[in-house]
Amino acid sequence: EPQRLAARLTHDLPLHVITEARWIANALEALHPQRRYLLVRNGIAKDVFASPAAPPLRGREPLRILIEGNPDVWFKGVPEAIEATRLMREPRHVTTVTPQGRAADGVDVALGPLDQRALAAAYADADVVLKLSRVEGMFGPPLEGFHMGATCVVTAVTGHEEYVEHGENGLVVGWDDVRGTARALDLLARDRALLHRLRWGALATARGWPSWEQQGRVMAAALRTIARRENLPS
Repeated sequence: EPQRLAARLTHDLPLHVITEARWIANALEALHPQRRYLLVRNGIAKDVFASPAAPPLRGREPLRILIEGNPDVWFKGVPEAIEATRLMREPRHVTTVTPQGRAADGVDVALGPLDQRALAAAYADADVVLKLSRVEGMFGPPLEGFHMGATCVVTAVTGHEEYVEHGENGLVVGWDDVRGTARALDLLARDRALLHRLRWGALATARGWPSWEQQGRVMAAALRTIARRENLPS
């Protein structure tokens, strides 16, 4: 595969690397242990993803599930996420956010493409962000959902370990297990105390996550570090 070969060549360039996720830094350090890779996490636009004081109580309404991603990209797992909601036994309301805004069987609302403020509003209307990705970089959508008071049900995808804690602010499900995922969603639909506790945990995680402004300063510090290593004027 030419693309894979070309991507591999970039790993051997004699350049400093700043990356957004700890797993990427660890993977690159395994390839080149002699190098030091700098980590600068993605910040969140706190004025756009403005957290509520508390997650809203919805009583016995159907569980509100949001699925985000491109269904045409295999590693996003969007079709599998939709299938998991179809296999649920409990009442649910499913919203998809995709670049195409394309409806699918079992989906109540199909949105997209959305700007960031509209996306924040969609997260605020959800109880759960469902993401069954197979590979991600920083894995941002569930964290954006956390800021708006939603918990998550996710695979143990690369990047989830940055902020998802199973049983504390979300649920981590097995790979390629749509039935198990459906059972996890049914559990949240039935056990509203658990759902509310996970949503509180998600909000607590969001409040501890840095803003874009804070991470801009961290990025500046990383660039100054590289300048010092190269004896460049900073």
